[in-house]
Parts: sequence; C-alpha cells; structure tokens
Amino acid sequence: MKTRSPFAIALTVLASLSIAVPPEASAQAGQKAGQISRAIPEVAIARGTQSLTAVVKTLVDWGDVVKTGDGGRARVALDDGSVLNVGSSSTLTVTQHNAAAQQTQIELTYGRVRSQVVKQSKPNAKFEIHTAVGVAGVVGTDFFLGFMNGLFQIIVFEGHVKFCNLNGICVDVLAGQIATIRDGHQAPDQPGQATPSELTDAAIATSVGATFAGNEPAHHLSTGWIIALTAIVVIPAIVVPIATRGSHPPTTCAQGLTSAC
Repeated sequence: MKTRSPFAIALTVLASLSIAVPPEASAQAGQKAGQISRAIPEVAIARGTQSLTAVVKTLVDWGDVVKTGDGGRARVALDDGSVLNVGSSSTLTVTQHNAAAQQTQIELTYGRVRSQVVKQSKPNAKFEIHTAVGVAGVVGTDFFLGFMNGLFQIIVFEGHVKFCNLNGICVDVLAGQIATIRDGHQAPDQPGQATPSELTDAAIATSVGATFAGNEPAHHLSTGWIIALTAIVVIPAIVVPIATRGSHPPTTCAQGLTSAC
C-alpha cells in the first residue's frame, strides 16, 4: 500500500480550502472601509470576536460594528470621501464599502447617523443604509437617519434620498424635508417640511465637533454653537425653491433604490 507524502497531503488540503472558501470572501475579510476620524468616548468596534476601543485613526473594516455608548459619538471617514457621523447609543455595521466600484451598504441596527455622501458617478453606483423596516438609497447628499423603537425617520439637509419600505414602496425626500416609515410593510409617510427645531435637533444629535478628538471629553454645545448650527442647516433648506420640494407620491421601484422609479 502506497503512503502519501506530507507534501502531497498539504497540497490536497490547500486545494480543498480554495474550493470551500470563495475568492471574493477571502478578499473581503479584513478589507479596509475607512477609519475613525473623531470620537467621543465611549466608542467601540466589534470585529468578529474582538472588541476594540475606537480612537482617532482606528481602522474600520468591512463587517465591523461601530457602537457608541450613552454620550459617545464617532465620525467614520470612508475611503471614498463620504462621512458617517454616528450619534450616541447607536449601533451600525459597515457591511460593504468598495470605493472604486462605488458600492456601499450600511446596516443601522439602532440609533442615529448623519451621512455626508460624495457624488456617486458610476452607472450602477449604490450607497444604501438599511434598517429592519426600510432602506435609504442616495446618489450624493447630506441626510440624517434615526431608527429607534421601530420608527425609521429621515431628514434631508441637501440633495435627495429615495426612502423605501421593505416592499420597495418609495418616496423621494428632498432638501429640508422629513419622512417616516412606521412599519416595514406600510408605505412611507408623505414627505413634509421639517421644522427648524427638527433640523437643528438632527444636526446636534450627530455633531462630532473639532474639539472632540481622540479621548478628549465631550463638552456641551454653547448657545453660540447652537445658533450657528441652526443657521447652517436651516437657511439652505429654506432658500431651496419651494417648487423643488413638492410632495411625490409613493412609487414601487423595480430597478433598485438608486435608479429612477
């Protein structure tokens, strides 16, 4: 009876592993999506079985879960230039971020995030934020999302977002507007004009100021900062021509979130 050499056995094992693990899966494991550019403790990154304390320049990989504690906030600078400002008591996963192919998917499990997304120019570009009850898909904009207690809410600061429930029923939410999905299988509410208070609250809830770097303690916003933030987020929404902010009836999107309905 012939015995196989250790070298032959090793080759057999390697060959079987290459079949069992798809090439794209092994390439994505540990693939960089961006990094933490600012953080207010406590912020942690769950990477598989590891739990890492997130400070400035901590890398964020595909599959990483970013968690902020009560009072903690984080800014994630993605490789394509987009920015995620994560509010306190929030959890999100960077499921995919391929800057070259312009394919991004974020899972917001709970909490608040403000996304400042660079212009998506490729024909099949996708930047989507998913929750348990709906999806927000964009092609380049600045918007706030909140998902708490089953309510999924969006406020758009600039550009427009296609806001869809789990059945693919969507509404276009334009600059200065607010909309809500109350159940994954009910049509989204018709977009309405966000109040100055709603715009300001959304901005403040996800603000990660320049002084909040690394492990520096968070400070309460002064009245001056609140007034400045109000001007920044409210004035552009007001000066957008009213005609461009008309309500759009819900539509079913057969081509996906970022394509025309």
